[in-house]
Amino acid sequence: MKAAKKVLDYVTRFEYAIMVITFVAMVICYFISVVNRNIIKDSMPWTEEIAMYSMIYLALLGTEVGLRDGTQVAVTAVIDKLHGIVKKIVALIKQIVVVVFSFIMLSAGYQLFAKQLQLGQTTPVLKIPMAAMYFSLVLSFGLIFLVQIITLIEDLINLPKKEAEAS
Repeated sequence: MKAAKKVLDYVTRFEYAIMVITFVAMVICYFISVVNRNIIKDSMPWTEEIAMYSMIYLALLGTEVGLRDGTQVAVTAVIDKLHGIVKKIVALIKQIVVVVFSFIMLSAGYQLFAKQLQLGQTTPVLKIPMAAMYFSLVLSFGLIFLVQIITLIEDLINLPKKEAEAS
């Protein structure tokens, strides 16, 4: 369990570092864009491109943070009405669905990433390889899969302990 906690701590620090960098890049680029449009009366398309791709990374990594912390939007009306072992089983099924979905998205994201590596397509303005943009899917759903599988394993290990406490 300590190894899993250590992995989750490293993942969290890594995610937050990327999110801070992308957020700062996005804000700076949008600020430059607004100043250029309103004061200098010139456009700088590279600012829009960096801001958009930063936002993509930020949103996808934010999805993982929300899932891990439980702060994402969720409809819990049915689960809130359940009690005991039924509630725990439904929660485990929900966790399994998230793991399976994240694995499917990771596989699909990897296929898109690999295809972009083959094609060598670049972004319109900065000529950054599009594979770097599609890597956001691989990174975010890979992290979602890793964190959610660790959470599922911990929940399965702790299930008998929770049952003993409830009795």
